Amino acid sequence: MGEHVKEAAAPRRYRVTFLSVIGELLITIAVILGLFAVWQLYWTTYKVEGPRAQAVADFSSKHPSNRTLGERHTDDPPEFTLNPAIDELYGVIHVPSWNWMKIPLGEGTTGSVIDQGWAGHYKDTAQPGQVGNFSVAAHRRSYGNSFRFIDLLKDNDKVVVETDNVYLVYTYQSNEIVPASDETNIRVIAPVPGDLTFSKQPTERLMTMTTCNPEYGNSERFIVHLKLESWTPKSTGVPAELLDEPVE
Repeated sequence: MGEHVKEAAAPRRYRVTFLSVIGELLITIAVILGLFAVWQLYWTTYKVEGPRAQAVADFSSKHPSNRTLGERHTDDPPEFTLNPAIDELYGVIHVPSWNWMKIPLGEGTTGSVIDQGWAGHYKDTAQPGQVGNFSVAAHRRSYGNSFRFIDLLKDNDKVVVETDNVYLVYTYQSNEIVPASDETNIRVIAPVPGDLTFSKQPTERLMTMTTCNPEYGNSERFIVHLKLESWTPKSTGVPAELLDEPVE
């Protein structure tokens, strides 16, 4: 009888051992996922912060302007004459309401651009100041958190795009959220936003910012639309919107 009892207990020990192994595996997986989250959310941003700031400084040094109040114009801005190569830095996006955030602007939206903490220009859309829809993308919660606070942009908020010779002041118009899986979401960067045919002729100088949504996910895309309000020649100073911007 005693032997039968001992033999019956063995499967129980096996079950305990099996459950222990499963538990340890789950803990290991949780640790790995936690480390990945730390890497993605914090380390990638830490890694690009210095080089991103240097990119802004290099651009400012190459294309300087004085810190006095510049001339405000509301007519057509100067023609965009640059022909930036893919991955090339050719501007800076200033967002005063995001604690004076400055984001390098590069050509293209691949990882070689946006993984540097830059905003990337959709290469087949209008360029800064042009008639049409100047459209850019950036990470929201990794690699610099460039567009992290996109959902906080509101009426009358400004986004200033700096190029080699001009500051272009865009004003917030609206936002929308679209599913990442929606194959028609490309309509948000059409010359006339919403025109899936891409055939309507634009008459306005617009800007569209795109990023992932929600903040800690990527199942959707958060979209902000803006409209050109004014421009300031860099030779005359800076727009009023940047007068209080800290000098680094």
